[in-house]
Parts: sequence; structure tokens; C-alpha cells
Amino acid sequence: MKHRILLFALFLAAILCAGQARAQLLVPGSNFLFPTNPTSADSVTVSMGLHCSLAAFKANAYRVSMTQNNITVSLGELRTDVVFPATCPPGLPRVEIDLGRLPAGDYTLSMIQAGNGTFPPVTTISNFPFTVTDARLAKTAPFVRLDYSGHWWDPNDPGWGLFIWHDARDRVLAAWFVYGTDGKPIWYTFQPAWDTFAATFPAPLTQTSRMPGPTIPPPNPTSYTTVGSANLDFTSIANATTGAIPFDAGKLTYTFTGGPTTVRNIQRFKP
Repeated sequence: MKHRILLFALFLAAILCAGQARAQLLVPGSNFLFPTNPTSADSVTVSMGLHCSLAAFKANAYRVSMTQNNITVSLGELRTDVVFPATCPPGLPRVEIDLGRLPAGDYTLSMIQAGNGTFPPVTTISNFPFTVTDARLAKTAPFVRLDYSGHWWDPNDPGWGLFIWHDARDRVLAAWFVYGTDGKPIWYTFQPAWDTFAATFPAPLTQTSRMPGPTIPPPNPTSYTTVGSANLDFTSIANATTGAIPFDAGKLTYTFTGGPTTVRNIQRFKP
């Protein structure tokens, strides 16, 4: 009987120690999110203090998923063959869980510890709110504050359009697809630099070509021809005619070598 009582006491102590370790999975307080005030240019991480060792997990320490703006970190299943001490020694390494770069907006973070044969799943963080601010708001001229990436077009001339790639360093690549006088499609590209917060300097308008060959890619070199210049201006404002809202409308201005200057009113394409 005494042996049974002793075995039961040891079993209970093991459960209590494991339960304490699960409760101590994160360092107390709100200092687990880094940076504490993230922007859209930051890589957001969760800094997690472990029980005592990475070996406490069976496999796959964590998995990150997101539904709309609700982020969930699912932690791996704990080993049941390890008895954790009630208090972990100081100075242990932490695990950095990468949430990645997030667009500006409001988010919630939840963290769930997987269950096992002894314990059910435990939510260690529930809907912790945090905000990612727009990194561009801290920029000064000539840097811009908005991302103009996307498909732009002239509603008065369907069949041609403009693809714009705008990266975090404010570099712009524009690919313009249009038709020539013979009715065949033509592609032009230009890479303008910003003049103001919403308008660019004129940049060389380039047309590329390459003769076909028997292999892919063809062995023939690509030729680049400058055929004029082009620039973008997104300072258009809303008007009753187009219904465009600010920064969803603008102008494409281009000049072919030896020809007149043409201005096109463009809008962000919205299917």
C-alpha cells in the first residue's frame, strides 16, 4: 500500500512539474513581440522562452497560420517522457518565431500549445492585439507614401495597359503594352525616378527584341532600343466624371523620338 501511495505521489509530482513548464512557456509580460511597434518594413518575430530545452518538443516546434488579420502560432507537442523542473535555470536561449513582413493594419496574435495523451491543448496567448504602421509615413520627399504596384489602364482606350512594380525602396518598373500602327502588340518598359511624392522624372522608354532560335531561350542576344521617354504623375484628384479616388488615378506622359508629347489619363484597374 505504501508503495502504491509513493508511486501515485511521484506521478502527481511529474504532472505538476509538466503543467508548470507548460504555463512558463512564455516569459511574463508583453515583451515577446519584436519590434514592439512594428512597421510594414520590419520582419516581425515572437521571442519565446522554452521550458528548459528544445528537446521538450517531439517535432516541429511551431507552425504559423493567418486568417484575415488573425495570426495563430501552433506550438509542437510536448514529450511525455520528460519531467520538467518547476523552475528553469536563467540564461537559456530563446526561440525566435518569424511572422514575416506584414502590411500596415491591425492584427491579433494567438499561441496554442498542442495537446498530448496527458494534457489538452493550452492557449498561452489569446488574441493579443498589435498594430503595424505604414513605413512610408516616416519618409520625406522625394520618397512616396503609397504603393502604386498594379495594373493601370485608360478606360477611353481599352486593349492597352500599364503594369507597375513599386518596391519598398521606391524603385519603379513600368511595362506598357500597346498596339503599333500595324495592329500588332508592342511592349515598352521604363524605370523612372521620383521627382516629388507622387510624380516621377521622365525616363528612357525602351523597346526590346530578340530573333528566334532553335532552343529555349534562343541563343540570339536581346537588343535594347530607346524610342522616347515617359513619366508618371499620380497627383490626380477625385472628379465626378471618372469617379476615381485620390491616388487611384494619374497620368502617363510619353514622347516618341521626333514625335509630339502625349498625355494619357490612367486609372487603377478594378475588375
